[in-house]
Amino acid sequence: MNFGKAWLVTKKDLLIMRKRKSILALMFVLPLLLSIGLPSLIDYLIIRKSPPVSEITELLGSFAYFFILISAFIPLYVSSYSIVGEKSEKSIEPLLAAPISDDEILLGKYIAVLLPALSAIYVAGLIFMTLTDLLTHNFIHYYYYPNWTFGAVMLVDVPLGSLYGVALGILVSSKTNNVQSSYQMGGITLIPFIILYVMSEVNIISLDDVNNILLICLGIFIAVIIVYIFNSKTFNRERIILNWK
Repeated sequence: MNFGKAWLVTKKDLLIMRKRKSILALMFVLPLLLSIGLPSLIDYLIIRKSPPVSEITELLGSFAYFFILISAFIPLYVSSYSIVGEKSEKSIEPLLAAPISDDEILLGKYIAVLLPALSAIYVAGLIFMTLTDLLTHNFIHYYYYPNWTFGAVMLVDVPLGSLYGVALGILVSSKTNNVQSSYQMGGITLIPFIILYVMSEVNIISLDDVNNILLICLGIFIAVIIVYIFNSKTFNRERIILNWK
């Protein structure tokens, strides 16, 4: 595999992203809104209702899970456009006809989504921790972040969640012929993440437990391996061109 060729694909995809305002808004505005909105909600609860400290810390623990959710959602949305969007704009045929292997195309597209997505999520994570500590310190009398649970989320689950999202996004994008279908098919794959959060809300599992976060990490890792292998086996430029035409 030639990394230089893969990087050319990355640069091309990054240039395309810069022209798509909806993609840029999702990739950068959504994490920012999350990083500001969640601490603001906690501050509102403290000021208006003065709940027990245990209730606030429980909420803070579960809020960290939202970063796992967006780490899968954002790359999934962006990569779902990666191939089918280029089909509609008639810019993919030169790429698929270029002297570059399928694996190099996949690697280039993975990097093009992961670099900006992870950067945005990590910046949002820092803002979230800082604002949360500033707004809750006087109420709970200590700085809640950073802690082991949020560290595991940001350093392990977020990168793996992003890989999961981009792998599935490219997979469904290569199998569909319009952007809407690609988004809909990709969205279905986020259901397990939503189920986990619902389970935490009804006290079946705790998302404030670092052991549970690491178990989620293991599950995502297995899913990433399965999807990546399937992607490598089924991604075929000739089939994409034939289905497109």
